[in-house]
Amino acid sequence: MLGYRQRSLQPLSRRLRDALRFGRPPRSQRVYLVSVEGRPYKRVVLPDAHLASTIAGHLRDFGSEGIYPALILERERELWVEYIEGAALRDATPDAAEGVAQVLSTLHRHAPRAVALAQTPLLEDLRVDLHFLADVGVLTRGGAEALVARAEQLAPEVVWIGHDCTDAIAKNFVRTPSGRVRAVDVESLGGDQLIGIGPAKACLRWLGPERERFLAGLRAGGSPDFERYLPFAELVFLAFWTKSSLLEGKRRFVVPRSFERFLHDGHASL
Repeated sequence: MLGYRQRSLQPLSRRLRDALRFGRPPRSQRVYLVSVEGRPYKRVVLPDAHLASTIAGHLRDFGSEGIYPALILERERELWVEYIEGAALRDATPDAAEGVAQVLSTLHRHAPRAVALAQTPLLEDLRVDLHFLADVGVLTRGGAEALVARAEQLAPEVVWIGHDCTDAIAKNFVRTPSGRVRAVDVESLGGDQLIGIGPAKACLRWLGPERERFLAGLRAGGSPDFERYLPFAELVFLAFWTKSSLLEGKRRFVVPRSFERFLHDGHASL
């Protein structure tokens, strides 16, 4: 193609880690910055065409909102999307918390459904994750059982299901030259999600002192009332994230003491 240039957007260190995974589950996703006649686009190569189609559908749903990159092309397992110019968020500032809240609340208010928790796999999946962490020695057996009991106490009767950002960490958002915060990680735009899973990750990973400002922004933006079960969503996220981090070889994210906050009695044998 005339005037076509491409380079990987994944850091060299990550590409080297992926090449030397030694039996761990391989990554089959690739992300590239492509220049076509001088115009930048992002090319995302996904594991399969079904996932690509699902993400493309979500991007179309929110195309008029401008909170995620616009979809340019869906072809087999590839997506070509708008490349959003801007500075990645780094720190938890008031402006960052409010900007990300605007993005997530836009997702949340798009046809949310109230569903009985018993009609979802959420609680059973959480039990599986906690027992797995005990099996591999991240948690003690007693610690896992205590967390399962706590999860049952925190579990709401009804949850909200809909769209959410499944990877709401700072670097997945940019501030554009106009000052608007937009999400850039198209894979994080999820449907049929537990609403609150994105805020749970944001609160636990990076928001720190801006947590309350962020939650207030979600309320003001029209998010459904997931705060009543936010501790449950945080435990769901933490167990799944810890399991995934372990299996992907990201040992720095495997921190057993992160679970202590969920136990009233300060359980000492996690």
